[in-house]
Amino acid sequence: MADRFVTRRGVLRAGGAVAASVAVGAVAAPVVAGSVPVAPAGRSGLPGRSPSFDLAAPYEELVVNTGLHDQRTIMQSFAVDSAGGHLYVVQITQGGTVLPGDEPGDEEYARRAARGDLTMSKLDLAGNLLGHMYLQRFGHGVAIGVERTGRSVHLWTEVDAVTEGTSGWGTRLLRFPFADGTVIDAERTPDLQRRELLPGVDRTTCNVDPAYRTLVMRYRRDGAFRYALFSVDEVSKQRSSYTPLADVPQPAVLSGGPVFQGYATYGRYLYLFDGRIYSSTNPPEGQGNAHLTRVDWLTGEVEQRVRTVDGHDLHRREPEGLGVWLARPGQRDSARLGFAFGTSVTANPDDDRLCTVLYKELP
Repeated sequence: MADRFVTRRGVLRAGGAVAASVAVGAVAAPVVAGSVPVAPAGRSGLPGRSPSFDLAAPYEELVVNTGLHDQRTIMQSFAVDSAGGHLYVVQITQGGTVLPGDEPGDEEYARRAARGDLTMSKLDLAGNLLGHMYLQRFGHGVAIGVERTGRSVHLWTEVDAVTEGTSGWGTRLLRFPFADGTVIDAERTPDLQRRELLPGVDRTTCNVDPAYRTLVMRYRRDGAFRYALFSVDEVSKQRSSYTPLADVPQPAVLSGGPVFQGYATYGRYLYLFDGRIYSSTNPPEGQGNAHLTRVDWLTGEVEQRVRTVDGHDLHRREPEGLGVWLARPGQRDSARLGFAFGTSVTANPDDDRLCTVLYKELP
């Protein structure tokens, strides 16, 4: 397996980036729906300028085909705490899992998915499983974030799932520490650190930028998805209201066909991920339809959109989450943009569902 990794990297370095960049037109300038104010551009946490990731640049590998606690459900998203040397991954809790307080039938996968029951795995950066916990009635796990303040580490996720279709989707955010082997039940666990950052919205998920200490929340208002950026130090405090640093609509380029799979923020840029799993209509020989997109927080414009064939030889290869971390804690120029795929060892549908995280570095 190590030889395959070296070969893939060698091809990229010898032949340059294999992903093709596609020019995309501008979208509307940022505006917050309703009466929620937006902080002036240039406020602390939203710089007037910052480095950006070239989405067509060569990639490296963090982990490839690593196992999670649940073997039968695909990963949904991830977050990296590089200072602690940890990788957190969430997935829908697999069928057959019996948890405290369950009623008959709750162990079925369809019930788990509809209620928004998640399993969170904690791994080291070599992919070794260190622990897990269960998050009941949380959501779909489209994005998660990790916040480190000194030695204190908290996870950020959606919570208070409402069933829509066959899945549960979060309506608020939650901040909590990882505790191996425990269960957090949104209906039964007391004293949870919920956050309602914007009124009257749903389908809330979040991610954290450790370099600029911001939190991005994707949310839905009146049927349309938007992204709001906050200071993570502000939203870590319990307040009656919060003021976004910026707020932009989801770009029109993600409307219609693309399947949304994740997002992250770094400095003044928002990054988006979309694409489908390999299938008869998206075959491996076509190298997939995964796309990465970069949006300017200050203007709402799409600056770069790339069809990425990175990791195209992986089996299954379903895009599943974005995340930013610092390779050298405290040094912004060491930031990495990670993009994940749900994978397996072979194309056999009976194989375990595994986790692969690739990343790009700043120029």
